[in-house]
Amino acid sequence: MRDRFLDKFKRITYSTAYLPEIDGLRFLAIFMVVVVMHSSHYIDEKYYGGTLAGHGYWSRFIMEGGSGVPLFFIISGFILSLPFAKWRLKGAKEVNLGKYFLRRVTRLEPPYLIALVIYFLAHLFVVRQYELSTLFPHFLASVFYSHTIIYHSFPLVLPVAWSLEVEVQFYILAPLFCLLFLLKNTLARRIIFLVIIIASALYWFDVWKVSHVFMYLHYFFSGILLADLHAERKTLLGQKSGAIAGLLSLAGFLFLPSIGFLPGYLLKICCMFFLVHTVLTNSLMKRLFSVPILVVIGGMCYSIYLLHFAIISFAGQLLPRTGLDVQNHLYFIPTMLFFSAAVLIVSSIYFLLVEKPFMMPRGLGQKKKLPVPDSH
Repeated sequence: MRDRFLDKFKRITYSTAYLPEIDGLRFLAIFMVVVVMHSSHYIDEKYYGGTLAGHGYWSRFIMEGGSGVPLFFIISGFILSLPFAKWRLKGAKEVNLGKYFLRRVTRLEPPYLIALVIYFLAHLFVVRQYELSTLFPHFLASVFYSHTIIYHSFPLVLPVAWSLEVEVQFYILAPLFCLLFLLKNTLARRIIFLVIIIASALYWFDVWKVSHVFMYLHYFFSGILLADLHAERKTLLGQKSGAIAGLLSLAGFLFLPSIGFLPGYLLKICCMFFLVHTVLTNSLMKRLFSVPILVVIGGMCYSIYLLHFAIISFAGQLLPRTGLDVQNHLYFIPTMLFFSAAVLIVSSIYFLLVEKPFMMPRGLGQKKKLPVPDSH
């Protein structure tokens, strides 16, 4: 009965291979962004005046929750480049670019535009922070995924969509980047990938400016390198050493400080790379990230990503009206659980009603038997 309930929330697509562990990784990424970063920061600032985390390690730990976004970039690099790697390196089915771009539009565009309209109307008629003449140009810029480029700031209507704009830029450029798979010399090809990763990481370290795909090229190319290894069935570590490396990489991803600290920044990139690699190749790590509930929540990450910011804000304003002493530090965990539950419930409904129907290849009426991971 539990499995039948969870099946309702599984993603649908028409890819040919199911990698549940990828959705498990997506769960980790969205958990870091929603729970560790945005919820914790909101509670600390709104209720405790910044006194909960202070200014030491735990304050930095909350901000490190933003590492979930680069993990998403690595996953996107892997998922999008894997068909190109299999085609160019192993003679698998040729990638049809028309279908590739159509899939990006039909899969990601409708849920995003619907959420964008909801946010736009809420800003105008609920929050009433902006006039129509002020907000509408920002809305149009977000419709075309160009707000950060035009306005050099987070999107006014849907602030978290800055990373989606970066993702879209990568979707467009990925076929071009994947031309490197035409290079048949394996060592030379992988050295090129490593040079791009290292050079990009060093060049863009601690640079805070308008976001674009090239600022995060080291993450996307980490995913491309992972696709290269996966297509060639290359495992860098044995099962025992892979399990140890995977668990250490997970710990490093969660707890290693990297903001403004170059050695930690480079080490965290390595942790993310080996975390994904071991999840794909090591039996223990694969089982750990294939737990059904994690896979299901990870599969809904796009809906969670689109809605969580508004849900946290709404729940945060609603909670004090219940009479609960929200300024009491003892209520931090219950408050966090309340926020997480609110995000999960509302996002699940949005996933079922809005996102999931657009996973079907030929409209709302067709169903696929095999749910498999998609590019977002």
